[in-house]
Amino acid sequence: MKHVFIVAYGRTGSTALMKALNCIEGACIRGENGGLIQPLALSLDLAQASKRRHVQDSQDVSRPWFGAEFMRPKRLGEGLARVFTRTILAPPEGTRITGFKEIRYASDLLTEEAFEAILRFMLTCFENPHVIFLTRDAEQVAESAWWQDRDRDVVLDVLDHTVHRFRMAHEDHPKRTFLIDHATFDGNPEGLRPLLDWLGEDAPPEALAEALSERIVKPEEAEAPAVRETA
Repeated sequence: MKHVFIVAYGRTGSTALMKALNCIEGACIRGENGGLIQPLALSLDLAQASKRRHVQDSQDVSRPWFGAEFMRPKRLGEGLARVFTRTILAPPEGTRITGFKEIRYASDLLTEEAFEAILRFMLTCFENPHVIFLTRDAEQVAESAWWQDRDRDVVLDVLDHTVHRFRMAHEDHPKRTFLIDHATFDGNPEGLRPLLDWLGEDAPPEALAEALSERIVKPEEAEAPAVRETA
């Protein structure tokens, strides 16, 4: 099954893009899940680091890391990905393409290390992964919903760092990722054509037009993503 991940930040048009991609026959792209993929990705990273550091001192039952040599991080990651697909995305029977959109990738919500761990998890543990990095003009974002309640200079700095993060990740993984800006498809279904071609998919133009014609989440209805607390 093909997996599609929309990696975004708030007020980029991710809900509209999600709705448009669901016009593809056999697609089931879900909405946000509160950043649930982050602890799964970090679990894989921790397992890999633990085995790497302690495998040479894990053979004897008297050693603190006894049995570390039998850890199987790759199997763990692939198993977590399958469970995530089955129990969180829960695509209906007949689905060919599944995935989800998430806005919790801004640099003020996610460290660089965590972002890289999530991207590795997506690209190495899910079947046939495709990651879409979604951006939008920083000035427009800064004037939308909760962003406008924050210090403007801070917001623009966060957005600049986040877009840079997306661009660098796309450069590192050009075949498995796609970078698209909201302006490309805002009210313009044909603007999605390069993305659909990259996915190897198609969708009825009239369905795409309808999906993009409605403002799905109004600024006054939008909720800011909560900052994740760490122990």
